[in-house]
Amino acid sequence: MKSILCSGRPYEIGFAHGAMGQEEVHASIQTYQAMFADYANLSWQEAQKRALSYVEAITRFDASLLEECKGIADGAGVTLADILALNMRSEVVTMPEALADGCTSVAVLPEATKNGQTYLGQNWDWKASQKKALLLLHIQQNAPLPHITMVTEGGIVGKIGCNSAGLGVCLNALGCRGGGQGVPLHFVLRGILNSRKLSDALGRINQLPNACAANFLMAHKEGEALDVEKAPHDFAVFYPESGFLVHTNHFITSRLQKDDTLRFTTTDSYIRLGRAEKYCRNHCGQISKENLMALFADHVEYPDAICRHEDPLDAESRRKCTVFSIVMELNQGRIWLCQGNPCQNTYLPYEVLTEQTTPTA
Repeated sequence: MKSILCSGRPYEIGFAHGAMGQEEVHASIQTYQAMFADYANLSWQEAQKRALSYVEAITRFDASLLEECKGIADGAGVTLADILALNMRSEVVTMPEALADGCTSVAVLPEATKNGQTYLGQNWDWKASQKKALLLLHIQQNAPLPHITMVTEGGIVGKIGCNSAGLGVCLNALGCRGGGQGVPLHFVLRGILNSRKLSDALGRINQLPNACAANFLMAHKEGEALDVEKAPHDFAVFYPESGFLVHTNHFITSRLQKDDTLRFTTTDSYIRLGRAEKYCRNHCGQISKENLMALFADHVEYPDAICRHEDPLDAESRRKCTVFSIVMELNQGRIWLCQGNPCQNTYLPYEVLTEQTTPTA
C-alpha cells in the first residue's frame, strides 16, 4: 500500500495527497463513477452537482477540510466537484436499494487483553477494485490538531485510523430512513480523527446533522472505548461492559431499529456480530493482537464471513470482499495492516505519527 506523508496547511496537505496519490484518486473516481450509475442510476455529472450542494454543511462543520479538498483536486488534476463526489460516496451507496460496506469492528480494553493493551481494529469489506485506490496517509497538522495515520481511499479526507493523541476510529456502514442533507460521513470521520478525547469526538459526530447513518467505534490509549450508532438526527452510545465492544452493519439500539434499512439486505451482519462477540468472550483476559488477526480471518458462513470473499453466485457488480484489515495498538502507537483477505495475506507494522513529530512549514 502506498504510504504518503502530507504536512503543512490544509491546502498543502491536500495537494500532497492528490499529487502523490494521483493514481489512487483516479482509481476511486473510476470505481464510484461505475457504482453510482449501477446502484443509483446517477451519472457522474449529477453526482458532482449533488456533491456541491454539501459545501455549505462542510464549511459550517470545518472550512479547513474544504481547503484540503481543493488541494487534493489540484494535486490530482481533477475538479473540486470530483473530490466532493468521492467524499459523498457513502450518501449514495447506502441508499436503501444500494450495496453498503460490510465491516466487522472490534475494540478491546486493557482488562480483556493479555498484556494490558488497548486494541482497535476491523475488516473493511468492499469492492475489490478499491484495493488499487488505497492509501496509507500520514498527516502532519499544525497545532493544536493532532497528527493522523489512516487508511483511506484516494481523494477521501477521513477514514479508518488513529492519531498522535492515541484516539482511533473504525467505521461500519448503517442504513437509515431520512437524511440526505447534513455533513457527509467522511468529513465526520476526519472530525473524529482531529479530536484528542473521546468526548470531543462524540461532540464532532453530533456537531451538525449527518447526511447518512453510520457506526463509529472509537477507542483511546487511556484504555476506554465508545461505540456510537449515528442516525442523521439521533444517536446512541454503547460503553464496554465486559472489556470489549463489537459492531457490524445493523442498528442495535431499539429506538433506531425501526428506521434500519440495511437489516433487510446485509443479513450476514447478525452472524458476524455474534461470531466476533463469542470469540471475544471466549478469549477475554487473554486477547492479543494475534487473536484479533485470527478473528479477522474467520470463515464461518463463508463467503459472507468476517473474512469476506467474493461470492460467484452474486452479480458481478454486487460482489464484495475484505479489501484491508487493520489492528491498532493504541498504547504502542503502531498499526498492523493487511491488504486483502487476512487468511491469504500478512499483517505489516507501521508506526503512527507521534506528538513529537514537527510539521514542516
